[in-house]
Amino acid sequence: VHGDPFQISMLNRARSTVRALAAALVALAALAAAMPIAESSSFSLSVSVVYPQANLPKGATMALRGAGCGLNWNSGLKLAYGPANTWTTTLSCSKGVAQMKALVNDADWMLGANAEVSVLGSGDFVVYPWFQATKGSYSYIRNVFSPQLNNTRDLVIYVPPSYAENTLKVYTNVMLMQDGQNLFNESTSFAGAWFCQDTVNLLTVEGKMEDVILVGIDNTADRMSEYTFSVDAPYSTTPKGNQYLDFVEQTVVPIVTANFRVAKTPEWAILGSSLGGLISCYAGWTRSLYANAGIFSAAGCMSTSFWWADQSFAFGLMDDNAPPPTETVFYIDSGTGGGSSTGSDDEMETIAVVMHFEQLGWVLNGTLAHYVQQGGVHNEASWGARFWVPMQFIYAIKPIEVGA
Repeated sequence: VHGDPFQISMLNRARSTVRALAAALVALAALAAAMPIAESSSFSLSVSVVYPQANLPKGATMALRGAGCGLNWNSGLKLAYGPANTWTTTLSCSKGVAQMKALVNDADWMLGANAEVSVLGSGDFVVYPWFQATKGSYSYIRNVFSPQLNNTRDLVIYVPPSYAENTLKVYTNVMLMQDGQNLFNESTSFAGAWFCQDTVNLLTVEGKMEDVILVGIDNTADRMSEYTFSVDAPYSTTPKGNQYLDFVEQTVVPIVTANFRVAKTPEWAILGSSLGGLISCYAGWTRSLYANAGIFSAAGCMSTSFWWADQSFAFGLMDDNAPPPTETVFYIDSGTGGGSSTGSDDEMETIAVVMHFEQLGWVLNGTLAHYVQQGGVHNEASWGARFWVPMQFIYAIKPIEVGA
């Protein structure tokens, strides 16, 4: 290039600048291509409210109020009707937990807990409300034969307040309970009644626990054998705990699922007191759903006879056998009063078991609960008085995940 040296210098600088800018643009383009596309902060939640239209006044409408997903508690969002017995809407939601309640004519609130949903992505959410019933009911299935034990007994089944009113709802939570004679009715009890129905009616309607079906399994004259898994020398009994649990899983569970609206994949819990607590804790340990060894996701062990066979649960079973996964929920309690064979409602023996659980990885107030009832003694009155504690622990209100 010929010409003025100054002009030549400026031209070369311009060319260098253009080359630098081009290189920078190429680098930015490569960086943009490598960066992940940001996820949308808004998700689509299709909400269905399912309830028998025949239970409503003619021309009644359904609305939603709540918190999150554009809802509020002061005025309702009217839902569209259809298909039959179903009202629907689509909400725009951010990631997180939303709460909602259905209202008839945006005036009459559904009873029980808020419907809670954890929005992780777009998806569907179904609400099964009820509006009127405040009491559940119990009924009997008589003379159930056990091929595992060659005897018969009655079952008594409690269904929650929503069951008879919203006949479209199926139930995920089912608790199997020992000493069924003592749970609901003093006239059938041999030692007083817990009146479980009163506790669950109140907690359910007030929204302090999830709905649950309770299945009381009567004991028999062979109670001590059926509720134990090891030999205690002073007692001339043969342990039949494993046969009893076979009866529960293979006979009782199919009867319940055939006669009541139980979900296809229910959550089975088991609970009892005294020796009934011992067999319940044993069931949770040896037949945990999470170990693929059984069906139980939770066990409630109230005033449990952990003294049995020189504390064979704590210092035999727990020491010598692999534990179930810590996802298995255990509720364990005692009173500070007397009444048990140890004279103290087995408070110290219970503490030893709780410590074993903690050493094995369970976390208190996580999947392990330990409750001590001050002045509580080893009887039905104390167990009934504190029945609210395991109910609120095992059936705490939890949001349903959508879009995971």
